[in-house]
Amino acid sequence: MSALLVTGLLAFPAAAEEFYLKDGTRLVGKIVAYEKDSFRVETSFGIAIIYKDRIERIVFEPGSKEAAAKAGPAPASPPAAKPAPKETAPPPPPPPVRIVEYVSGTRYVNETFRFQMFKPPTWRSYPQLVRPGGPLVAALGTPDETTLMLVGRENFNGDLTGYARLAENALQRTYADYRKQNERRTTVAGLPAFERDFTGEAEGRFWTGTALYFARGRDYFTILSLTAAGDTTNFQQTLLRKVVDTLEFLPE
Repeated sequence: MSALLVTGLLAFPAAAEEFYLKDGTRLVGKIVAYEKDSFRVETSFGIAIIYKDRIERIVFEPGSKEAAAKAGPAPASPPAAKPAPKETAPPPPPPPVRIVEYVSGTRYVNETFRFQMFKPPTWRSYPQLVRPGGPLVAALGTPDETTLMLVGRENFNGDLTGYARLAENALQRTYADYRKQNERRTTVAGLPAFERDFTGEAEGRFWTGTALYFARGRDYFTILSLTAAGDTTNFQQTLLRKVVDTLEFLPE
């Protein structure tokens, strides 16, 4: 399994910058062109033109020093009246040093993110794919990798509908001939969730997939259930649904 399938877990483009505008708007995207008075930015909604005199600050991802050097500081503006202080949410906690997970019989437990679920006897986990600070927090599936369950986590300030809309762009970027089949509201581990069925091609295989999105505070989780085309596709999709239904969060 390569990193290609994992990119389907990301709602935001890789190596994205965060633009904070003077009117309070926040945009996330990748700078693709530099103009005299503006930036062209690839966002999940398409290309946006952001004028420099409207920017309050830009937060660059680690490793994007070249972009920061090209961008330069936003032009200075006359001092404005000091706004009233706003209540802001606390910053997200730093990523864990390592992700602790284990399998006990038919039970998969993720100690770091405090959840567990049923693991079919013929499945295995893929701990080598899970990296601290990355979007993937758990990966399970059959040894031949024709049935996979990927659990991702991102920090997001918006609502579930907005996150699900952004996440569909990630699926479109990842899967060739992406086709959305159905969408519906549901629950995962007792939490409101958004479910999307789709098909598409990646890694030289045609996949039938279900993407589930739900939130715990500012932590937004994605569960991608994937089955490669074959004689047992319907059976494997039913099994994946059973696994999702057993997911529960452990007491803190």
